[in-house]
Amino acid sequence: QEKPAANLGEKPGAPWSATTIEAAVKGKPNVGKILDVTGEVIDCTCYWQLGKHGTAHRDCGQKCARNGEPLGLLTSDGTVYLLMAEEHHPRRDGQTTLREALIEQMARIVTVSGTESTVNRQKAIFVTGFVKPN
Repeated sequence: QEKPAANLGEKPGAPWSATTIEAAVKGKPNVGKILDVTGEVIDCTCYWQLGKHGTAHRDCGQKCARNGEPLGLLTSDGTVYLLMAEEHHPRRDGQTTLREALIEQMARIVTVSGTESTVNRQKAIFVTGFVKPN
C-alpha cells in the first residue's frame, strides 16, 4: 500500500467527546474504539452503486461530496468505514471542517484517527479534531 498523502484527525484521549456523551441516550453512547486506519477516501454512493473509486473518479467524487453524499474510507482489505466528525453538537450545528478536508483528499490514501463504532456490521469512524475555531 502506498504512503498516506495525509493524516486526518487527532488521536482522542477518550472514545467520545463531552458533546457526544451529553447527546447520548442516558449519557451512554455506543461502544467506541480509538484507532488509526489507512485507506482511500471515497464517495460512498458511487462506490456502493457503481464500484467507482481511485484517481479516475476523483472529480466526480468531489462533486458528489460537495452535494452532501456520504464519505468513506476504503481499506486495502475492502472494508468501508463511513467518516464523520466526532463532536456531536458542532457536527450537528455545521461547525466542523472534516467534509472539506475529505473532499480535498478524495481518491487519495490517508490515515484517519478517531473512534470506530460498529452497529450491525456497519462500520464508521468518528474523526476528532475538526471543530471550527471560535
